[in-house]
Amino acid sequence: MDVPKHLSLDHATGIHKNETIAQYELGSGKNFVYLILDWATKKAAMVDPQKDLDGMLADLKKYDFELTSILLTHTHHDHIAGVVPLLKQFPDMILRVGKDDLHRLPEFAASAPGLKILSNGEEFQIGQLKVSAHHTPGHSAGEFCYFLKSPSPYLFTGDTIFIRDCGRTDFSDGSNEEMFQSIQKIKAFPPETVLLVGHHYAPECSTTLARELESSPPFRVKSVGELAALP
Repeated sequence: MDVPKHLSLDHATGIHKNETIAQYELGSGKNFVYLILDWATKKAAMVDPQKDLDGMLADLKKYDFELTSILLTHTHHDHIAGVVPLLKQFPDMILRVGKDDLHRLPEFAASAPGLKILSNGEEFQIGQLKVSAHHTPGHSAGEFCYFLKSPSPYLFTGDTIFIRDCGRTDFSDGSNEEMFQSIQKIKAFPPETVLLVGHHYAPECSTTLARELESSPPFRVKSVGELAALP
């Protein structure tokens, strides 16, 4: 499998009819915000909501989708700016987050009735779509990636993996050792998996694991020391 056409351009293009993944670029940090869309049940989840979500919400309404959950890869401010506004608008929405990243959530979100603390490997549904959560610390202690196996394999990597790069490890709860182990874990996913990263830092908007295994320096290093030595 190669990258689907609507994700293979140099800019994010939003919802495409009958496509499971919608990609948007929001904010000065070039954040990618994603929708996971189950067209059979018209249920949707949003991954890492930034602020200024009116366009995304309008698109969901246009196609009659119900936004039922928020999936957070981690809680650095640029990945959670839209969480509180969404919870105020949809107070019963499910919010999934890693335990070790809970401390950065605003109190309003941390006490939300739909808060769910992730465990490594757990599975949950978005409509009829099955998603699994995988703990991938290194950039942030509580960082998770989300894997959608069917109808096509996608991995939402947050700031763990970028295109031909990986996330910073010099924050207070970052770790080169944990990042190296997380990369080894990601290597085990099917090579045709489409990687959906947290920021638009490369010319393209998405990649495949097979491409990264061939060309990404963090995937090619053989030790924590080599990873730490990368520019």
